[in-house]
Amino acid sequence: MDKEQYYNRIKKWVYGKFDELEVIKRKKGSNVYLRYKNGEYTQVEIDKKFGHVYYYYEFSEKICKHLRIEKHDFEILLKRWVEETFQMKVDNVIICVVRSRPIA
Repeated sequence: MDKEQYYNRIKKWVYGKFDELEVIKRKKGSNVYLRYKNGEYTQVEIDKKFGHVYYYYEFSEKICKHLRIEKHDFEILLKRWVEETFQMKVDNVIICVVRSRPIA
């Protein structure tokens, strides 16, 4: 398997994990929140106004550990998935080390 095939295989698996997240939009503001279905806490927050994506470190840890990839690679995949899924430009991908916010 060459590098491109390997990357595409990882990309497909990671995108599948991202697609499992439920999209929550609040009435006010342009932010979009992603959480596991039936989950209380946000795993990813997308600030569409400023092009920022915030992710909770435990969310990335599970994926990185399972695939044996670095945080940087995870962030590239997350950035590309958000850009493709939400049709927006992402300027920054930022890790959050504190517990994510609950969504009502």
